[in-house]
Amino acid sequence: MSGEGEVRVTVEKPPKDKWAWLKTLARVLLFVFGLSAVVYVVNEAGPQNVWNTLVAAGVFVPLIIALEALFMSMDVMSLRALIGAPAKNVPALVWLRSGFTAYAIMILLPGGRAAGEVARAAQLGPYLGGGAKAAAYATRLQAVTLLGNTAISIPCAIACFIAAGASEALPWFVLGNGIGTGILGGLVVVAARKSSLGAWMGKRFPSFGQQGASFDEALRQQTPWGAPIFISFLGRAIQAVQYGILLLAVGGSLTFLSALVSQGIHLVGAGLGDLIPNQVGITEGAYRVFAPALGLADDAASAIGIALLARFCQFVLAAVGLAIGALSPASKGAQHAA
Repeated sequence: MSGEGEVRVTVEKPPKDKWAWLKTLARVLLFVFGLSAVVYVVNEAGPQNVWNTLVAAGVFVPLIIALEALFMSMDVMSLRALIGAPAKNVPALVWLRSGFTAYAIMILLPGGRAAGEVARAAQLGPYLGGGAKAAAYATRLQAVTLLGNTAISIPCAIACFIAAGASEALPWFVLGNGIGTGILGGLVVVAARKSSLGAWMGKRFPSFGQQGASFDEALRQQTPWGAPIFISFLGRAIQAVQYGILLLAVGGSLTFLSALVSQGIHLVGAGLGDLIPNQVGITEGAYRVFAPALGLADDAASAIGIALLARFCQFVLAAVGLAIGALSPASKGAQHAA
């Protein structure tokens, strides 16, 4: 329609990132490096040995996937606890779809957790007062996840000291992971209370200007941190059980101590490989290097089989998540908000 009363609305786009191509190239090179590392450790252990290990472990796959899904659900529960009363406005189907979508992106795409949380915020935004508020909640979830990582690192580090000894590198790496995530998580908590990130973004990106205040308001919202962090720690404890089962699946010995050591190695691999999509190659390498702590010094195929089997189960669950996101209809609330 046209006429004298017509109002034209112009949405100002953020300036184009001139370094985007360089970032993409860096991600590709890091992924190639990680993939090359996988090829190297598998070739060293013997491809047939690795294959035989994975085939024998196949009976455990349903249980491992179920534990992965339970671990993933802890993020959703942590976020609900962070949001508080407004979380009741989000339909159960939206929680399910956003949780699976975020997980699938974290596992399958180079952007990792950050990209997954952006996708989650986009789906939850219409029910929480806008995308800016949902993004603020997702930012707070990052702090919760980091501090939950710190909490589980403590028993894992103790287990690694017992299993490997203080003269070995593994327990110190696990301890360093806990300290590092604790510092980062604490900085996010402090920034959430003191910063004006939304206002800064509003000045830099005019299209975000009106949402900046909502972002800062939600970021500074005084909600209890204790329950969300405990839920995140519970998720990591579930993951420790999962990595104990993974150790058992490849022929290792499952004990309370060995499950925590297996989880500790995973934390180290995930931390060191944070810049590589899904930590490809780095977690396999970590299990190969620290195999003696699991009693697998002479069985490289079983050691790296832990990481490969875990990755396979993550890919299966991520594929299920994408299918649920694609097949489940958008709820009426989201349709009206669009």
